[in-house]
Amino acid sequence: MQREQQVHRWHTYRKRFESLVFGLGLLFSSGCSTEYFVDKGHVDGVGGIAFEIKPPYLNEKKAFNLRGESLSPADLQKISEAMPFIAAFTNAQLGNGISPALLPVSEPKVRSIREIQKLNADTFLSVKTIQNWQITAQQIEFNIDYFYTGQDGQFVYYRDNYVFKSNKQKWVFEKHATAEPEGVLACEKNSSGWRVCVPLKRAKEN
Repeated sequence: MQREQQVHRWHTYRKRFESLVFGLGLLFSSGCSTEYFVDKGHVDGVGGIAFEIKPPYLNEKKAFNLRGESLSPADLQKISEAMPFIAAFTNAQLGNGISPALLPVSEPKVRSIREIQKLNADTFLSVKTIQNWQITAQQIEFNIDYFYTGQDGQFVYYRDNYVFKSNKQKWVFEKHATAEPEGVLACEKNSSGWRVCVPLKRAKEN
């Protein structure tokens, strides 16, 4: 009987040790996998034009909607050249985890969604889509759809418009396309399952 108990205890200790080794193996393999699958971005070809969807500002670059819009190769080339500047500008507009006093100084004519919507520093602001491109010889006009979690726990979607102009081989913010932002959006999924957003004030009119 005593021998059986000893054997039983030995098997119990061995199983615990094996479980510990197995758990450590999973822990280290998980860490290695996480490191291995770090998103380093990619090069996306659209209409024969290459887009560098890579850091810095990877998430902002991923938000560019370049398909499904009437864009010529010349239009796409301009957007490709402007992408790093628009992505950096968008990231600065988000201002996540940064004290307002530490944010880069923006020109007074740039509207701040955080100020307009009275968002506190703890509210995480994200970019959903950069779209509705209108291209001319010297400027690029587009919309940015932002979103954040409201006080009721639901996502709030917000849209503003921007015009960038070419200046000394750079693309810089020139002005807003309209005097007022489109503002808060009403979003619904269409029959294809895509989320379609329109300005809330326009949705109420309809």
